[in-house]
Amino acid sequence: MSNNTLKFYQENASTYATHKSRPNSMLFPFLERCKAGGRILELGTGAGVDAQAILEAGFKLDATDGSSELAALATLHLGQEVKVMMFDELAATDTYDGVYACASLTHASKEDLPTIFEKIYRALVSGGSVWASFKVGSHDGTDSFGRYYNYISKEELDAFWKQAGPWSSITYESWEGSGFDEVPTSWVAITASK
Repeated sequence: MSNNTLKFYQENASTYATHKSRPNSMLFPFLERCKAGGRILELGTGAGVDAQAILEAGFKLDATDGSSELAALATLHLGQEVKVMMFDELAATDTYDGVYACASLTHASKEDLPTIFEKIYRALVSGGSVWASFKVGSHDGTDSFGRYYNYISKEELDAFWKQAGPWSSITYESWEGSGFDEVPTSWVAITASK
């Protein structure tokens, strides 16, 4: 995550935490793919809205965020520790039944994505699944808040994921939406199983 991106989340954690009050609707089909009661890793928990839904669905959760301010807010919200961790610090092996990354990996530099995807592959148990969403585009850049985005194409994303390991399945879904900046945005999400 770039310094300016992290600075935004550190300085605006309270404001950012209030922009989302309901869990991502795409979370629930992903959880159905995961072993009931299994362990989920969330990369970029933000204020913990999706994390709370994961816990309420009966899963064990390791929630993480790169921003210590957001992690502190989410820790209070969830009543369990949210670990401060950058994506490249993921070192787990054969640990998680699911890895969930809603609009978080879109902040990783495009050059780092192949290595991050390999780390996610290693972190999953056999049969485990990952769900991750990205802003679509042809080249990286920043938004009006100075946050970095990799703005990746589906084709690039597909190539990177396939390099990460021998997935048993990879599927994509696309939609139009927005984010915290309320700018119309094209999104793509990947669901992959090990």
